[in-house]
Amino acid sequence: MDTAKAKEFIFLDLLNDEKIYISKDLQTLIDMNNGSLTSIYAVVDTESGEKLFEMDFAYSGEPIIMRVFLHKKFFMDHYWNREIINL
Repeated sequence: MDTAKAKEFIFLDLLNDEKIYISKDLQTLIDMNNGSLTSIYAVVDTESGEKLFEMDFAYSGEPIIMRVFLHKKFFMDHYWNREIINL
């Protein structure tokens, strides 16, 4: 799926247990994560609400949205103790 379908992107910083970064600019989060898409999720509106999708690089090298991960609300409720940083 094309990254244009995402309303925002979420980066769960595994090296910093205190922060979650949210940005509309995917490249900013990729740069913060040393060029990796690991722990970066696309937020997409679906019929059943906002869902987080895993991301990967296509053969062409462009980031793409892959498979569904879980609902955004469940994700945010699970990490309730982390600081949310909107970029």
